[in-house]
Amino acid sequence: MSHPIRSSLLALLALSALACSESIGGNDGTPPADLHFLRLMATAPSLCQDSVGAWFIKDPNGQDKEIALTFPEDGDPANCALLQTEDFLRLKIGKTSLLRRPDGLLIPNGDSVFVSAKWVGNDSILFQLQPTGLTFDPSQPAELKIEYGEAGEDLNDDGRSDNADSTVQHQLDIWRQENPGDPFFRIGTAHSEEDHEIEAKLNGFSRIAIAY
Repeated sequence: MSHPIRSSLLALLALSALACSESIGGNDGTPPADLHFLRLMATAPSLCQDSVGAWFIKDPNGQDKEIALTFPEDGDPANCALLQTEDFLRLKIGKTSLLRRPDGLLIPNGDSVFVSAKWVGNDSILFQLQPTGLTFDPSQPAELKIEYGEAGEDLNDDGRSDNADSTVQHQLDIWRQENPGDPFFRIGTAHSEEDHEIEAKLNGFSRIAIAY
């Protein structure tokens, strides 16, 4: 079943889990052609929906809020309507996390922003978080969790599951890209290999992928 992001795992992010963390390869980032993007299995079920969105209100007296992209449990599309699902992506925004709009204006208490997440990876684990340019309070960043169980055990796509896939799993991270074609930058993450999930804290929105 889908479940909230767990604070115990997010606590491991500490100082390294910033959306603007340094990239592999220096400040210029890593070209897309130099990364291997994690792919879903050909037998992975269809998502219940490939995009989701909601209004988020900045309100100190309000509540944290989440949106999620999910797969139906057991691959049965009927389970979507029954809310019997498994997470693919889950995004949590705190009640006072919203800081600035894409135009740089501060977001006052009581204002709201429509936030969306869309899977744009075809068969890769790649998402677009909108609105691009939205930023969050560094003391209360947005919390992102991606589960990659539907990528299967053959993580390097060589046709077999072996020790090479274990090596790949150790190297997996969440990477961000401002616009299609731009370089990617690695984000500080907490990785639970046993649960096949990666979590990160975000100071802003962009395109997000799991890669190595």
